[in-house]
Amino acid sequence: MCEELGDIGFERVAAVDGATIPEGTKSLTRFELACLASHQQIWRHMLDGPDPQVCVLEDDLYLSRGFGELLREAGWIPPDAHAVKLDTYFQKVILGEARKAPGGLAMARLYSRHESSAAYILTREGAKRYLELTAKPTLPADYALFPKNPRRFGLVVYQITPAVALQDHLRAADEGGKIFATAVRPGPKTRRSLSRRLSRESARLVEHLSDLRETAYLKGAVRTRSTVVGVE
Repeated sequence: MCEELGDIGFERVAAVDGATIPEGTKSLTRFELACLASHQQIWRHMLDGPDPQVCVLEDDLYLSRGFGELLREAGWIPPDAHAVKLDTYFQKVILGEARKAPGGLAMARLYSRHESSAAYILTREGAKRYLELTAKPTLPADYALFPKNPRRFGLVVYQITPAVALQDHLRAADEGGKIFATAVRPGPKTRRSLSRRLSRESARLVEHLSDLRETAYLKGAVRTRSTVVGVE
């Protein structure tokens, strides 16, 4: 990361080690809890200081030229933003109208889940809101930061496009891509009882109906577009 950041100053915050957490929950492994706790301590650290925004980076990133320009220019982050996502996971996402960002880049409001908590700019209001939403953790860090329906959680999130950061394991092997030792791996699958499976399916149906209403609203009122965010 020192090589990637070059002359950009940064503060390293030691992550929470999942091996020190006795056990996970029904929803999260202890390593997912540790990843979320690592982000939470940064959010609290930010609120203890004077900065209006901070850029949060995990340790397995490749950064493009546009990254430095975004950090050096001030005043471009929308005043209503809780967070601005800087990386991509190459999955289909729903974006609103594009607006200009520094360095010839663009940004648009993000209306859908976009995995990876590896690179984002956080505002003070964002730090407060995310701490409220994760007080009783039920989702991994990236699902909490960039959830399936941000509006449902009262979140205003923007996406930089093309992205200026990419996690190492998403980089092609012939370009040096690999999986870092710090990567979060899924825990073992557990067999659910019939009653739990039925309850889960009922919840899925309710969520699906809610998703259909949200999709109709976004297409009709917001005029969103579905796209895959590339990398610079």
